Amino acid sequence: MGQHGQGKAKTLSPSQILFDITSGSPIQGKPAGREVKGGSNAGSPRGRHNRNSSNTSLKTDSSFTVLSVDLGGIHKPIPNFRPHLWALLDTKRETLNLDLFWPIKLDNEDEDEEEVNENGDPKGVFPFKELQPLKTFKNLHYLQLNGMMRSYQPIIWATCWQNKNLTKVHLEMALEPLFCKDIMHKYRKIDVKWTYNRLPEPKTEIMYLGAHGAGVLHEEFGDGEYLDQQAMKASQLDDVKNLPIENVRYLPITHLTLMNFVVDAGPFYRWFDPKKFKEVTFKGDCIDAGFSLPQEMFSTVTVKSPKPLPPPRWVKPGEVKLIDIKKKPTPTDTNTKVDTVGSGHGLKSKISQMMPKWGSKGKDGKEQDGAQDTAQLGSNMKKMEL
Repeated sequence: MGQHGQGKAKTLSPSQILFDITSGSPIQGKPAGREVKGGSNAGSPRGRHNRNSSNTSLKTDSSFTVLSVDLGGIHKPIPNFRPHLWALLDTKRETLNLDLFWPIKLDNEDEDEEEVNENGDPKGVFPFKELQPLKTFKNLHYLQLNGMMRSYQPIIWATCWQNKNLTKVHLEMALEPLFCKDIMHKYRKIDVKWTYNRLPEPKTEIMYLGAHGAGVLHEEFGDGEYLDQQAMKASQLDDVKNLPIENVRYLPITHLTLMNFVVDAGPFYRWFDPKKFKEVTFKGDCIDAGFSLPQEMFSTVTVKSPKPLPPPRWVKPGEVKLIDIKKKPTPTDTNTKVDTVGSGHGLKSKISQMMPKWGSKGKDGKEQDGAQDTAQLGSNMKKMEL
């Protein structure tokens, strides 16, 4: 890795420093990519769909596990996170970024029914109960969960209530929400054309669209993730005696990012502190189901919607890379290769090609006459030293 110059040591960049995951601090004098004495390489999780898996490798030692300093950080989630990896994470860390999406294998594309386990988790989806260890992290400042294929809001909000310094939360669903056709016209998609209307506080009570705090739309309205104020309330009441004094009334969140959520005004009026909340960002295909902010937040909270795609441009010749995709051999090509390998110019080769391919057995388990003739011919050839 880094080489020392004459009389002056070369400083390693942050990406070249190994990180002790058990203590949450860099390992002094250990550049990334170098084997830790007594350690072994651990297998990295597979990539998501066609994505390449992370090049960062885990290296283990009898006393600690180390990995790239930015793995699990703000800009680099731990890909295809699995339950057994909880044991490798320091519960005192300040930043946690997990990709919960698991690659999907279609055994039978014609199957319409989706298998579920005893907890109601669809096959191939990160199980709900396996995210419970998230609640053991008590020193988080930043939490990001990506690629979620089901709702985990009861666990997520319980984690938020228990961390007084958890100011930034970033939640991304893998699939966009869908409303029933007869009511979908009532709601606006939060896209590049959407703008937030800072209207006065609603005079009527905000309609709750969720399914009793489960974090999803009630089936009467549609299917998808819903920013659920009842899920926030239930998770607060479940552990109210152990909450930090700072979190007794409001969530500690100052910056909230949501992707593929249905959002209304309820949570922002009830659970976000008007004096601390600073920014809400919508990504992907979120839906405005009555989103608004309290008047106290009008001048202090920034609302961000998806940005327009960059305009098309001509690609410079130097940017083009050639990818050579080899043609898969056809059955005809395969047969030709087999014939070529089996062909020969000697008498023995020619006779072997003329021999019938009879090797099946009859119902009585004995070889058929053709197979016996073939065996006899081979024996005769051997005697003739052909």
